[in-house]
Amino acid sequence: MSTSRILFRLIIILGGAFVGASIGTVLQARRITTKPQEFRSLAKLVAGGQMVFNDSIIWREQQQDFYGTIIETIESAEMKRRAMERVKALNPDLQDSDVEIRVAQTKGSAIFNILATGAEPKYTRIFLDALLDEFISFRQSVREQAQGKVLQKFLQEVVTRQKSMEDSAEKLEKARAQGAGTLSVRSDLERLVPRLNSQRNQRDDLRLKIKPMTNDASSRAPLQTQLEAIESEIRDIEKDLDRREASLDELKTLQEKLETDKLAYEKLFEQVEKIQSVFNSASDYVAIQERATPAFENVEDWRLPIAVGAGGGALLGGLIGLVLSLILVRAPGPQQSPTAVC
Repeated sequence: MSTSRILFRLIIILGGAFVGASIGTVLQARRITTKPQEFRSLAKLVAGGQMVFNDSIIWREQQQDFYGTIIETIESAEMKRRAMERVKALNPDLQDSDVEIRVAQTKGSAIFNILATGAEPKYTRIFLDALLDEFISFRQSVREQAQGKVLQKFLQEVVTRQKSMEDSAEKLEKARAQGAGTLSVRSDLERLVPRLNSQRNQRDDLRLKIKPMTNDASSRAPLQTQLEAIESEIRDIEKDLDRREASLDELKTLQEKLETDKLAYEKLFEQVEKIQSVFNSASDYVAIQERATPAFENVEDWRLPIAVGAGGGALLGGLIGLVLSLILVRAPGPQQSPTAVC
């Protein structure tokens, strides 16, 4: 290949590279200059969970799920909608503006960096603060709902036990009022039992006296009358004793039931307090570490994009120039007429 052809190919390749680099530079410069202004605001959340020492692998998996849920929730459309409504309610003079939210977890920590990007600096910062408040409020409502579901069953049982305990106490007081109290009943029993035994002894003695008087009606009649009176008194005493013993048994039964209901109520109440304590101590938490910073303009560094555009354009132009040079150089030259022989 002649030197002229090599030089011609080199000129075409360099020219293509120059043109490509120029076009790439112009396109990148136009993209940068025509790009709308962007303002960014940064906030931080810190999260934590209850340590589980018996199985660190399970704990790490649970923490990763917990952290992933935080990121997905903050970036969700529902959180953006809530934040926008909050901004409207608290700042009705502000014009709505689209804000992009991105969350990144700091490596090796439980800190979440929340970056808000928008076209208007004031709205971007206020929107990010509203998003933080809505997220914390949302988590609190979720916790309260979970707590309510757990406690509802126990609270219903507590109310039932409390009502049963109050009914038992009311019945016990009523029975005591009707029976003049346990001590009074016991006192009556202690008084009537000896009286009953005495009357029974007199009855037995009279029966022994009357038994041999089968033929002596005149002597037997007064003793028989006395015997009947004693037997009538014995029956009255036995009925009175049965009634008072039944009253005492009822008082004892009601008192035992009251103690049982009271013990069950206290145990359930302790369980409810323990559950509330568990929820209050929070197995996991999320708190605002830093609120939204004043929004700053995001100015793109033009050097790298320009260099990339120029380099890419030069490479593409050089390849096109190479192809053109191969086509042009390999094309056959014009045919020369044969020289006449004199």
